[in-house]
Amino acid sequence: MITSPEINLLFPPYPYKVKKKDGKLYIFEDISRKYRLLTPEEWVRQHCLQYLVNELNYPASLFQIEGSMKVDQLNRRTDIRVYNSQGDVFMLIECKAPHIDISLSTLQQISQYQKIQKAEYLVITNGLTNIILHHSTKILNEFPSYL
Repeated sequence: MITSPEINLLFPPYPYKVKKKDGKLYIFEDISRKYRLLTPEEWVRQHCLQYLVNELNYPASLFQIEGSMKVDQLNRRTDIRVYNSQGDVFMLIECKAPHIDISLSTLQQISQYQKIQKAEYLVITNGLTNIILHHSTKILNEFPSYL
């Protein structure tokens, strides 16, 4: 178990499990209970998930990781979907690697997902910067509390 992050993110550090297989590192993801290839984007996603579940008390049972959908006849996937207790999408989260700037193209990407998902909140994070939108228009300074 490793407890100090290699990348200093906005999210607090947490105790995580990694394993090495075929020369590659994998990190254990608690939501789906499986190991995922440890990329910089995955590092951000795991920290974001831990923050929402452990710090803000979002119910882990209402998360979907890498949910697929069709957007303009193309297969796409969202990094994180959080549902409310009625089964509606509460929040869409798009994670990027820390070295990727959050740009207009990133906003366009999550906007395409929003056309299908109709989430109350949209989040784009690279772990160093969080952009949190309520109803796609109002920018928030922090993640909302879970209802």
